[in-house]
Parts: sequence; C-alpha cells; structure tokens
Amino acid sequence: MPTETHTLPSNVPVCPVRGSVIYPTMVQHIDASRSISIGAIEAAMASDKVILIVSQKDKDIDDPKGSDLYDVGTACNVLRVRKNPDGTVQMLVSAVARVRASNYTRGDYLSADITPMPTAADEPVELQALSRELRERFEAISSGGKFTAENVQSIGGKEDIGEMADHIAFNLDFKLEDKQALLELPNLTDRIRKLLTLLDTEQEVQAVQAKIRAQVKEEIDKNQREYYLREQMKVIQKELQGGEDGEEGDEAEQFRAKIDALDLKAEVKKEIDREVNRLARMHPDAAEASVIRTYLTWVTELPWNVRSEDQLDVAAAAAILDDDHYGLEKVKDRVLEFLAVRRLRKERAARGELSAEDVNKGPILVFTGPPGVGKTSIAQSIAKALGRKYVRIALGGARDESDIRGHRRTYIGAMPGRLIQGIRTAGTKNPVILLDEVDKLSSGYQGDPSAALLEVLDPAQNQHFTDHYMGVAFDLSEVMFIATANYPEQIPPALMDRMEVIDFSSYIEQEKLEIAKRYLLPRQLTQNGLKANQIAFTDAALEKLISHYTREAGVRNLEREIGTVARKVARRIATGEVKRVKVTDKELDRYLGQARHTPETEGKEDTVGVSTGMFYTPVGGDILFVETSISPGKGLVLTGQLGDVMKESARAALTYIKSNAERFHIDKARIDDSEIHIHVPAGAIPKEGPSAGGAMVTSLISALTGIPARHDVAMTGEMTLTGRYLPIGGLKEKVLGARRAGIKHIIMPKANESDLRDIPEHLRTSMRFHPCETVDQVLDVALVGGLKALETPRDGSAPAAPAPAKRKSTRRSPDARA
Repeated sequence: MPTETHTLPSNVPVCPVRGSVIYPTMVQHIDASRSISIGAIEAAMASDKVILIVSQKDKDIDDPKGSDLYDVGTACNVLRVRKNPDGTVQMLVSAVARVRASNYTRGDYLSADITPMPTAADEPVELQALSRELRERFEAISSGGKFTAENVQSIGGKEDIGEMADHIAFNLDFKLEDKQALLELPNLTDRIRKLLTLLDTEQEVQAVQAKIRAQVKEEIDKNQREYYLREQMKVIQKELQGGEDGEEGDEAEQFRAKIDALDLKAEVKKEIDREVNRLARMHPDAAEASVIRTYLTWVTELPWNVRSEDQLDVAAAAAILDDDHYGLEKVKDRVLEFLAVRRLRKERAARGELSAEDVNKGPILVFTGPPGVGKTSIAQSIAKALGRKYVRIALGGARDESDIRGHRRTYIGAMPGRLIQGIRTAGTKNPVILLDEVDKLSSGYQGDPSAALLEVLDPAQNQHFTDHYMGVAFDLSEVMFIATANYPEQIPPALMDRMEVIDFSSYIEQEKLEIAKRYLLPRQLTQNGLKANQIAFTDAALEKLISHYTREAGVRNLEREIGTVARKVARRIATGEVKRVKVTDKELDRYLGQARHTPETEGKEDTVGVSTGMFYTPVGGDILFVETSISPGKGLVLTGQLGDVMKESARAALTYIKSNAERFHIDKARIDDSEIHIHVPAGAIPKEGPSAGGAMVTSLISALTGIPARHDVAMTGEMTLTGRYLPIGGLKEKVLGARRAGIKHIIMPKANESDLRDIPEHLRTSMRFHPCETVDQVLDVALVGGLKALETPRDGSAPAAPAPAKRKSTRRSPDARA
C-alpha cells in the first residue's frame, strides 16, 4: 500500500467548494466564480501551485469564513488554470493528500495551516477480505446503471484498493456529510467498512427504484385499466364539486370537441387526431404531454374557417383612403383597382362562373420608396377600407428561416413562425398582413428567411403552406400580403418576381404643407397637451419649416420639428407667460434656432459661362450651377466631386463643340491652346448622373463664345456626340426643386413629356416647359439671343476670360406666351 506522504507547504491558499468532496489521486476540473476562490487560485499559481480544496458545511453561504468549512480537506497541485470570457476561472487539479486545516486567515482570500493526516497500519487479512467484498459489491451495484461504462472500466481496473474506494465514493450520489466522513477517515480499513455500509443503502435504493419502474411500466401497458381509472376520477371530481358539471376532467375529450367544431380537411384532422390520441394515452404529468397540450392549443385557436366579410364598396374605400392620407394618388388608384376587380370576381363567383380559389387570387403588392412617405400607414388604411384585420410583421434584421416557418416540435421551446402567430392574433384567415422592411432580410447559418417567403408569396403555392411547428397545411391564399422596402434592388430577384412594385415618390412641398396642416399639427397638439386655440402656425411658418429645417422625402422630421415648437409653446403657456401663440416664419428662429438648410436660388442675372442644371436625391430635387472658365494652358479640368458619368458628359460636350466649332464660329485653335475648367459648386457633395449634359454644353459654349446663358432657365437631359437630347429620370422632383429656386423655364427631353402628367396642375400652368430633341433646340432656349446669336459671325475672337455680358436679354422672353 502506498502511503499518503507528500512534501507540502505549511500554509496554503484555500478554495472552498460547495456540495462536493475531492479525494487523493483524483484529477478534477473545478470552476470558480467567487472572488474568494479566484483570489486563492491566483495566490496558489504565484507560489507553490498548491491549494487546499475543502467543502462548505452550508452551500448557500457565498462568502464563507473558516468556521463555515470542514476541518479536513484535500491538498492539491494546480495543473492548469484557464480564465473564461465571463470572468470565471476553470482550474485542473491533482489531489495528493488528506490534510487537516487550522488557523484560517482572511485577506483577499482564505489561507490556512495544513497538517497531513497520519495513516495507521492495517491488518492484512482483514484488509484483503474487505477489498474482496468491495470489488464484489462494486460489480453488483454497477450493473444497476449507476456508473457509466467508462467509469466501470476505469474503477474496476484499479490495483490500489484505497484509490478504488475513493473513486467509488466520488461517483455515487452520497450525501455530502457521508462523503466528508469518508475523507476524514485516515485508516483504509475504516474507510472501506464505512463505504460498504453506504453501498448497502445504495443497493436497497436501486431495488426500490427497479420495483417502481416495473410498476410504472405495468400501468402504462394497461390502457384499458387507465380508461376506467380516468372515468372514476371524473366521477370523483364531479362529486367533489357538489354534483355540478365543472371543468371536464379529460383534456383529450375537450380537445376532440373543439377540433370537431373546426370543420377541418380530412388529411389535417387525421394528423391532429393522432396527437389527441397520444395525449389520451399519456400520463398527465409526462413531459411530452405538455408539448402535445401546447400544440393542440395552437391548433384549436387558429381561425381555420373564420373570415371577415370584405367591404367592396369602392366609393367608401376611396373616402377612407383620402381621409387617412393626402396625395399618393397612384397608390390609392391601385388599391381601388384591386377592390373593383375583387368585387367583379365575387359577383361572377356568385353566378357560378368562377371558383372560390379564383376569387381569392390576387397580386402581392410591394411598396417601395424612401422612409417616411407613408408605406406602412397606408397598409393600415387598406385593411380598414377592406374591413379586414391588420397584422404587421417586422422582418428587418430577421436571419432565421424559423422566423417564417417556425421550429419543429422536437426542439425545446419550439413555436410557430411569425405568419401563423399573426394569423392567430388576427382571428381570421383573410387578414391584411404587412411584411415590413422585406429588403432588410439577411441569411445566417439558420437558413435564409427570404427563401422561406417564396412559398408564402406565391399564389399558386401558399394555399398549402406548412409551418414546421404545425406540421399540417394552412391555407394562406385568402391573405392579402403587402410588403414594404426602401431599396428594392436589395430584394432577392426570385422574391421580387412574385410581387407587383408600387413606387412611393417623395412628397412635394405643397403636399408636405397639406399633410402638416391636416395630420401632423393636430396630432402634435394632442400629444403636447395643447388646444387648437392656444397655438397657430401660419402657412409661411410651415413652408419655412419644410424648406429650411428639414430635408427629407417623407414627413417624419417635419413632425418632430412641429413637436419641438409645440413643446416650447406649451412651456410658455404652462408658466403663464402667454395664453396663446401664433407661430410665424420670422419667429421660427426663436424656437428652433438658425435654419439648417438653405435651398439654392436662381442666378441674379444672365452670366457668361454659367448655366443652371437640375438634380434630385431621395430627399427631393434642387438646382445646380455649371461654371466654365477659359484661361491660357491646355486640357480639360473638372472639379466639384464629379462622378465618372458626369465627367464623360463634360468630355462629350467638348467633343460636340469641336465638331460644330465652325458652325458656332469658335476658333478650334483657341480650344486647343486653352485650359477649360468646368466646376460645379458645392464641392463637398459628390455628384453623378448623365442628366447634366445639357447644362455642360450650354456652359462651355457660353464661355467660348461670350454669349451669356439665361439665368431663369434650368435644364436636364443627356446629350450625345451627335447632338441628340435623351430622356432622364426624376423629372417631377427636379421640376419641384427648380420651382422652389424660382426658376420659370424648364428645358427637358421631348421623350419625357409624358412625365409632365405627374407634376401638379398649378405648377404646369405657372412654369414654361421646353421639350427638346436636339442640343440645338436646347441652346436656342438656354442662350441669350438663342441659336441665331450663336450662328451669327462675331467680330474678333472671344477673350480668354470674357466679362459678364449685359444682364438684359436681347431675346423675347417665353414668359410672354405663358
């Protein structure tokens, strides 16, 4: 027998443990999260790497003292220490000896003096008999499944009987006091005798457990007997409730009654009945019974055949849409078209000319456009106009396929996907479901949710949509799906192909003004506790709010600014400073500070080398100036953060001028021997697009000929080397920006004439539009004197840096014909 003699320091750090005991010769992982334990580990690593592992008497004490610990513990060598990201420490120790601890001291950690426990000589014959009995007892108890196969092989193969005894004690669920008692016995004979006593008790417990298992198995196998027992329980419960018919005792029968009332399809009812029968055969307290009970609750709460009656009065729907939203005429027209088609289909179905499936079929709409233009809110109005329930499902950031299809019931905490949850919330099978921010779906290792939406949004497939949790098909063909997106190009092509795009353009200033007066202002007055007679905004104040304090496509920031003014006014009224306030444009600085945005305005006078172009962004349109300067040197210089396409437009304009230099009476040698510098102001803002071609060529010709460009004309259009004037996009936004800047004349490609219908009537009548097919037509309007002045020979050559021409135009203004 080896003795437990080791060279140990006299004083070591102490690591208290809760609910366990470690014995000599064992190698064990110990997790430490308390500061007292972590401090002891760090101290041990800094010295001899020896630490005392000792058990607490009361495991609920978080900060134990020496009196809270047992007197006998195990001295261990620290083999490895690893710090976890959450601040805990994992230590691997090798237990070496039983020791008695004394003189506990406390600093940042506990330390104690230790003394190895002496061992007494054992009677060889008695020890041999006890050893043989222990091995036989271990073989008997290991057959009961208390040890893993690996433990059985490891423990049974140990030659040292003392080491074997310690490992048996560690791996069995003895009480802490019993395990500690085994640690405190230095004599091996006494330890084995104590262990044999504990093993006797364990064998008796195993026998009782085996008996219980046999009884449970017998009860489970006797289904008929359970049936009678349940019937008896129902009678007993009825008697305990005074003979009244209280809650039914048999859950399975309750579910059967609810399922029969749902009028399900045969294949669906067959699957659900199978789950009900499983529940009926299970013990009510079984873990699987709870899972089936939750599943059947979901099944019975879904609206399998509950519908809301569609309100197909097109005129009433138009009134609702007009009341809830100002503008958005294209969107409203498309919704009313949907209602009209639905109404005609329903009338034909009533005459037997169409099936119910044909009535329910319809396009999936996707509203695209910048934030704040009413995509989400108009979906609510559509549901209101239809008389349907409304459900919004936010898909922004969703990256798990189970968000759409749900989790399979084999997972803990499984639940249906968001679609089925939304259907249950609506309580009808034909609600309006808004799939918000569908362009912000992303795929992860859990699957691609956009791929799961392919079946949902396909009218030919969604009548058999199967949620992973439900496991049976649910008909989604009657649901009206509406999706929203800010960036349609980010929607996967396969998903986009299943949807009809309705584009929401930016609001014009007049629309924002009306929205502010009709919706935003009343809402902010209510939210800030003000009455309508306590605050009034002038139209000029709202217009200045729109143009000088916000720059957006929608109206969210506008509402915030109105709310800011309302709060400041509310404070003045609450303190008694004023009783009512009229907010004018001149007083906005008082409430909101200095204006944040200064819209561009038209030039003050006709200027040589300066033309006016137009551009638009998602937050609206505006004008820009193209300036050209001619100076000695060579080459073409482009500044103002121009993109590649704009640079190409400038080169194309210069090439066009060179090819027509003789017609325009421009000296080619002067072009070749001059540095032509084209600059577009607001150099900190990147600019891109082909639509500045007209402004580029006008500015260049004006600078080279000395003929001023008209300051009251703005232009947009792409030019070619042969002088054609090609169509562009965003005409509505560009015109609105030009009108805000004071421009009265617009040069545009003739191919864009159809886009004039999108421009409000009052702007079409107050502005003059010049559709052009060629660059010559552009120059005829854009230059003072028109094409005639350009093609007329001029005396001498134009100066290198021409002075501004006379401000008064020599050409009759088109305003006279407006």
